Amino acid sequence: MKKTVSVLLALALSLALCCAFAEDAALPAYAYAGDDPVMAAVIGCMLDMDSGIAPVEGGVLIPTPIVIKTDMNAEETEASVYGNFWLFAYVRNGKILERTACGEFPGVMKLEKKDGAWAAVSLELADEGEAYMESLRKLANGDEELVEQYQLTTGAAEDSYLPQFQRAAVLMYVQANHLDIEAFQEPGEEPVSVIN
Repeated sequence: MKKTVSVLLALALSLALCCAFAEDAALPAYAYAGDDPVMAAVIGCMLDMDSGIAPVEGGVLIPTPIVIKTDMNAEETEASVYGNFWLFAYVRNGKILERTACGEFPGVMKLEKKDGAWAAVSLELADEGEAYMESLRKLANGDEELVEQYQLTTGAAEDSYLPQFQRAAVLMYVQANHLDIEAFQEPGEEPVSVIN
């Protein structure tokens, strides 16, 4: 009886340690789980760009593109994707993904389709600071409605699209990797649930 209790206690301790380790284990790398080949190319470009945004050890970088408009040529071999190409770095804290870094990159991504696969060939980003609006208008080819849509992709706009896109990106990542994450959290703010 004493040996059985010892074995059961050892198993319980092992299970508790495994659960504790799983909650603090390194997060799996991000991989696009959708079936849109254009979006796959956009995500691939975002993950490859020299953004200066990187996850801490054990964390993950989740691309969160807000695509405003996609112009495709008649042959469907070239595309211009207008959007704000947000990157968010998270680290796991129990069942919450805590944001450790982020960056927004409004711009136009040019894609080409070769041998049946889309690939990014260039990314032109808006300037920062005082030149921001002027460069945004240049990227939008003077289309003021497109400029207004760009402004709704920033975190500063009161009616920004960002919160819904950020939640959707985290939810897709969590589901694709079968994680028990329940929320994500911005520094100094309340966690945002990703449980449906």
